[in-house]
Amino acid sequence: MAAESSRVALWNARGEVWRTPAGDLPTLNVPDAAALPDVLRAELPPGAWLLHDGGLGFGQRGTLHVRLTDGTEVTWPGGWSAHLPDVLPGARPWQRPDWPEVATASVDARLGALGLTRAGPVNLGFSHDLMGIHRVPLEDGRRAWLKVSADGREAALTAHLAARYPELLPPVLHADPQGATLLTLDGGALLDGVPDPAAWTGALERLAAFQRAADAPALTDLGAPTLTVPDMAARVDALLTDPAPLHAWGLNPDEVAALRDLRPGVAAAFRDLHAHGLPSLPAHGDAHPRNALHGPERGSVWFDWSEAALAHPFMDAGWFLGFTLHPARAALPVRTGTPHLPERLAGAYLRALGAGDAAGLLWRSLPLAHLHRAALFDAAYRDWVGTVPGIRPNFTPFSLRQALRESVRL
Repeated sequence: MAAESSRVALWNARGEVWRTPAGDLPTLNVPDAAALPDVLRAELPPGAWLLHDGGLGFGQRGTLHVRLTDGTEVTWPGGWSAHLPDVLPGARPWQRPDWPEVATASVDARLGALGLTRAGPVNLGFSHDLMGIHRVPLEDGRRAWLKVSADGREAALTAHLAARYPELLPPVLHADPQGATLLTLDGGALLDGVPDPAAWTGALERLAAFQRAADAPALTDLGAPTLTVPDMAARVDALLTDPAPLHAWGLNPDEVAALRDLRPGVAAAFRDLHAHGLPSLPAHGDAHPRNALHGPERGSVWFDWSEAALAHPFMDAGWFLGFTLHPARAALPVRTGTPHLPERLAGAYLRALGAGDAAGLLWRSLPLAHLHRAALFDAAYRDWVGTVPGIRPNFTPFSLRQALRESVRL
């Protein structure tokens, strides 16, 4: 079967687009989203940035927006035109045709102020409606990363944490809350690919140390919300009670019924968690192993502080354990080579937190952590509008289904 075609808005540095001799946008034969990078490499000069996939990742065939960056001309029939396509509705700054110049100028200004120099072009790692990630090779052989987000809260929080707790994060070269950008040095390998269990326990110990010692009022002043156990218990119960949003998120009737049936056990677990007495503490908010790095200089560090909050510490640890121990991750190097890994991880965390008596509550908190996240994501994305028609981030149904899978722990 022939691959389906997608229209391409191919942009150059002058703000022009390529049009066919008939004046149309050209098309590319792209079987699916997984094939798109290979198709672009085969059809376009090196260094082309995919600004937007037209919803291909969600099965839609909107216009692809691609930007040439190295000045090389294409050999397709037609030529450059000032007759521009419709503006992408709701396009983020990093999805616009001028973004390569904007990003490169920002990087060079920050590096120049630090006496550093790029060794090559800024490369787009990946992007979507919530963020853009870019690789920056440096002349000294190291690599930096540029992240741009929808707002400046993560940059403000990261700047504070880097100043107060530098060992907690990869080295931060610059944080710009106004421009919603972060420039950091590479902090090592993603934790989920590291086989050494000491790197994993080190990440949890560092997380617990942050939870115990960080300046909660300062985080609040920078926009971190306070999410107490009673408040989150009420928000979770409200979400599980009303079938309408659950159906709207794509859960089937059996899943909706199963979630409603969880309500008494969930409420009891939240009550027990609150009665134990651990207060709301500084929290990472998305503490899973792909938001942690391990390297030779700082050991295990944490990044992506976009969801930092004040919350029960087990909402972080429960999500970390739930992510790590999911059956789909049975082949992780640390899982295949470490006997008694769950007990080892939980024990290291609880000792570092000073909560050695709460092991049972920690394991009961795994479904609570997923439900906590589901309630927050539902509030953030129920009415969210992005650049792909009808598509919202699917974190809410994912978290609810993970809670169902872990509900045996209640």
